[in-house]
Amino acid sequence: MERKFTFSISKGVIAFFTVTALCLFSWAGTVNAESAADLKAQLSTMQKQMMEMQKNMRALQQRIQELEAKPATTAATPVAAGETAPSVWTRYNMKLYGKIKFDMNYDTSEFTKYNDFVGAVASGSETKNDSTNFNPRDTRFGFVASHSFNDWLVKGRFEMDFYGSNAPGENGDNLIPRMRLGYIDLSNQSGTSIRVGQDWIPVAQLNPSTVDFGILTAAGNLWWRVPQVTVRQKLGDFEVLGSLMKHRRTSTENEDRMPWVLARVAYNGGILGKGNMLALGGGYRHADYNTDSSENTDRWLVAAEAKYGIGPVLAKGELWTGQGIGRNFLRYDLDMADDGSPASAYGGWFDLTYRLDTKTTFTAGYGFDNPDNDDIKTYNDRRFTRNEQYFVNTWYSLCKPLKVGAEWIHIETERGNEGVNAGNRYTVSMQYLF
Repeated sequence: MERKFTFSISKGVIAFFTVTALCLFSWAGTVNAESAADLKAQLSTMQKQMMEMQKNMRALQQRIQELEAKPATTAATPVAAGETAPSVWTRYNMKLYGKIKFDMNYDTSEFTKYNDFVGAVASGSETKNDSTNFNPRDTRFGFVASHSFNDWLVKGRFEMDFYGSNAPGENGDNLIPRMRLGYIDLSNQSGTSIRVGQDWIPVAQLNPSTVDFGILTAAGNLWWRVPQVTVRQKLGDFEVLGSLMKHRRTSTENEDRMPWVLARVAYNGGILGKGNMLALGGGYRHADYNTDSSENTDRWLVAAEAKYGIGPVLAKGELWTGQGIGRNFLRYDLDMADDGSPASAYGGWFDLTYRLDTKTTFTAGYGFDNPDNDDIKTYNDRRFTRNEQYFVNTWYSLCKPLKVGAEWIHIETERGNEGVNAGNRYTVSMQYLF
């Protein structure tokens, strides 16, 4: 479009100067002419000049047509010796993004396993241990690069935070980066997209609006970021997807073969209104995690999601049920019963956000994870018969990239006949988005 516009201006300028020059020449010749012979000589000269101009204009028009017909190319231009190669920023569409976040926590009880975000309450005498925590680990950095290829838009994305670990000491304040996201996405105008790499799980896609990094971990929210191959197809207001998903292998001793086979159908917008959504997803897997002599078992999941906003209020939530739902959904040690069969469970969460104005939001929510008591009879830090979280929080934007937040979370963890242990986390947070 830009090239055609430039050439159109060029042709207009040529025509303008041509006419102007001829008019001036003619006027000057008429004023100075003294006889018919002089006028004829001037006319002959003008005719020759016009013929030469017309010849040049035809050559220029032919060159314009050749350039306009030549297809654009995205191939890299060879770099001659001594020259600098084109910057990657000029060859691709690239965007850097991230956030710096700092949480200050006070816990009335000891929470198990996750330390910097809450899961379940510890059992035994440790339940009443209170402590404070200054946590900068949810600081993130990422970039997205994209370019067009025939009818496809190709996108690459990478994102990291500082929740990496070199257990057992976790290295104090020398926090280790870890990859959160790393995938390639191909999409075209027909509504088809293919995503290959590590991304959020493709079913149960919603997350609650907590200040805490854990987003109701072990309390009804299925989430994780898992390597996958996912194909999506948009059909009007509907989107369907199919996916193969599986954690990377950590040991060749694990007889861990079949990935999760997942599917999801979502209805977006339409009669629900812009931004609103209903979805139903599920999955199946016939596999085990044991070594040497494992026996594969059937695992399955069904999950429903909903999001609906009206005015300043946004409600969202999920419900799910299944058997053998474990580490691929951040439910470590909860997928297998004591007898080695898949453990049954159901759970879900719900939250409600009220936007007071452009700067202030308030959110309240609840989540629960309820394994079958007959399947879970022995317990550890991650094994329980019921775990619940209630939370209330607020965010206030000091300016567009900077905001402060506060949150209260109440956790109750039941372990069969051992009873219920409870605790609270109070958090003040500041984050800078870029």
